[in-house]
Amino acid sequence: MTCKRTAGAGLLAGVLLIAACGEEIAEQQVVPDEPLQKPACELIERVDLQQIFVNALAPDAASASSNRQCTWIDEETSEPFLQYSLHPYQADLEAQVAAIERDRGDSIHARFVQGIGDAAVWTDVGLFANRNGRTLQVQPLKDDQNRAPYQELARLLLTRLEDS
Repeated sequence: MTCKRTAGAGLLAGVLLIAACGEEIAEQQVVPDEPLQKPACELIERVDLQQIFVNALAPDAASASSNRQCTWIDEETSEPFLQYSLHPYQADLEAQVAAIERDRGDSIHARFVQGIGDAAVWTDVGLFANRNGRTLQVQPLKDDQNRAPYQELARLLLTRLEDS
């Protein structure tokens, strides 16, 4: 039997793998708030975004070298389309949302969602998701009520962050 840990395996799956393999599988350790070793725009390719959003997107030149955030521009309209960024890790997303509300001085209407990372919450300032010691924010920059593509992007980015 070959034992291999796949991305996204939950705690139960890890326990089962340990029992089945008869050996301990080390958890990947990420130092909280560790910047990427490459520009954040390199986490995803244009073709990936086009499959998710249909729009042809290009990284904004101003954020192309940042290892913390990336803004993508709609090539047709030349307007910002979405942004994703890494924030200092906050295990308690509810506390992070409360801090953002205090900074803004008003409610940002948090709604927790399942199936994205270890924890995820949609707010008026985007989707925050935790996984493996990192907090990711995906922020639509246009008025778009369809959150499914942004959630798909968040899942893909979280996977890519584990590989970086």
